[in-house]
Amino acid sequence: MAVIEVKREGNLLADSRRIQEEMDLLFNHFYELRYPPMLISERIWRPPMDVYETDNEVLIVIEVAGMRNEDFNITVKDDVLTIQGQRMMGEEQRKAYYRNMEINFGPFERNVYLPQSANTNDISAIYRDGFLVIKVGKGPRKLPQELTIKIE
Repeated sequence: MAVIEVKREGNLLADSRRIQEEMDLLFNHFYELRYPPMLISERIWRPPMDVYETDNEVLIVIEVAGMRNEDFNITVKDDVLTIQGQRMMGEEQRKAYYRNMEINFGPFERNVYLPQSANTNDISAIYRDGFLVIKVGKGPRKLPQELTIKIE
């Protein structure tokens, strides 16, 4: 029978954090065994997105810090607005050993089904402070075959 010595820090909060870190590492290990390992740059992720309407427009807000305008590709085809991009990892980040990694890198794609009231000929996009904001006006419209949106 093995005897394991447990050092107590005397701080319940610190002990809880350490247990949570160990559990995260354990679950990450099982996840990697179940799914084939892949490079971080090959993982597809889904940045958080809000879609809401006002009286005059439909707004799509995506949280994607650390990117540049040229990292995005925004298109509209039929009633679907597609946002694609790729957040690249820096050289120093690639070489680091991670104890915890919650920031996603690599390619992503989000699709938004636009309501009938959306005017696909009145779309603008701006990227500022880590948020991509796409505004789609409301009103009569003609569906273009395919449209690419430039970011201001």
